[in-house]
Parts: sequence; C-alpha cells; structure tokens
Amino acid sequence: MEDGIAFCPHCGAPQIRVSAATVPEPVVTATLPASGEVQPSVPPVALHPAPSGTIVWREGIRASALAGLMLSFAIFLVPVIVAGIGLALHLGQGAIGLMVLLASWACMLAAGALVVRFYRRRRRDAAIAAGTGARLGALSGLLGFLFYSVPQALRLLFFHLGGSVIDAMQKAMEQAAAQSPDPKAQEIMRSLMSPGALAAFITFLVVLFFLCFLVLSSLGGAIAASVWSRNSRRGQAQ
Repeated sequence: MEDGIAFCPHCGAPQIRVSAATVPEPVVTATLPASGEVQPSVPPVALHPAPSGTIVWREGIRASALAGLMLSFAIFLVPVIVAGIGLALHLGQGAIGLMVLLASWACMLAAGALVVRFYRRRRRDAAIAAGTGARLGALSGLLGFLFYSVPQALRLLFFHLGGSVIDAMQKAMEQAAAQSPDPKAQEIMRSLMSPGALAAFITFLVVLFFLCFLVLSSLGGAIAASVWSRNSRRGQAQ
C-alpha cells in the first residue's frame, strides 16, 4: 500500500503496515599470518626412545674409542703394578703370572662396562639391552687391542727388539725342557725352538690375545647392560 492511505480504496478496510526487521548477516574475517601464506596445522609428533637393539654408531664409536684407549693404557700399566706387588710380597713366578693374567682379564671386563656407561651418557634416552652392550664391548675390545698392539709392534720394529724377544722365548723353552723329566716333552720343546714353529707359536699367542680382548670386553658390556636394564625396570616399577 502507498504511504498515507489508512483504508483500502476498494473495500474500505483499515490497513495495517508491518515492517520486517532486517537482521544483519555476520561478517567473517579470516586472519592470515604476517607472511600472507596459510600454514596447515601439523599434528604433534610423539618422541619415542630408540629400540633396545639399535646403536647410534656415531656415539657408539666415540664411546668405544674412549673405553678402548683406557683399556690400552690399563693393559700396559696394571700388569706391571701387579707384578711389582707380587715381587714385593716374595711370591713365586707362577703366582705372579696368574695375578697378572687375572688383572689383564679384569681390565678387559672393565672396558666393556665402561663403554656402556659412556654410551649412556651420550644417549640418555636409549634402551640398552644385553646384546647391545655386548656389541659395544666387542668394539671397545677391538679398538683397545689396536691401540695397544700397534705401538708395541712399531716399537719392536724401530728398535729391532724382535730378536731379543725370540731369544728370551727360546731360553724359556730350553729351561722348561731341561726341568721336564719326560723325554717326549723335551722333544716337543726342542721342536718348538725352530724358527718356523716359533713364528707360528707367536702368531697363535697374538690371536689368542686378540680373542681375549674381544670376548672379555663383550662379556663386560653384556653384564653392564643387563644390570642397568634390571635397575631401570626396578626404578620404573617403584
């Protein structure tokens, strides 16, 4: 209807004007980052420790090298100290030799335990199982053998000490053959005095020495890792 007309011109009925209220539409404004690019949301990533059998070799080699270096010094110094103590106590050669052997084995076991400790300091979140400790210990034994044997071989080469070492071994075999009443044992000792047999015997001793480094250091690493894992489980249970 037109404004100002109160009645319908056709039927004369009064007119009622109804005005619909307009509801403003909400205005949505998008807030963009300062760079003008919309970055998608990234879900958080849960950090989990490495599996117990995994070794981060960058850290494992460093820990093994440090333990191996300490082992090379210990193998050189500890037997000398133990032999000196045995001489001061007026012990026999057999007892002193046994003490030196046991001290050397203890150093190798300790090197395997140390490499596990050093690796734990570098990788605090790593779970170290017995197999992992054994592998780290074997690597420390290998490096310890190299750190010890290579300087000794160079010393023998440069100072021409190989002949004196062979002479000392031949004299020891001669004394052992003279003290043995068994003719067969004397014959075996004399056969070992030949240059070829003596070289093979020295090679056998070097290989045996290497295996001692490898096996005992690996055993020390496995024992240390097992003890650490057991203590960790007890701490978590409490």
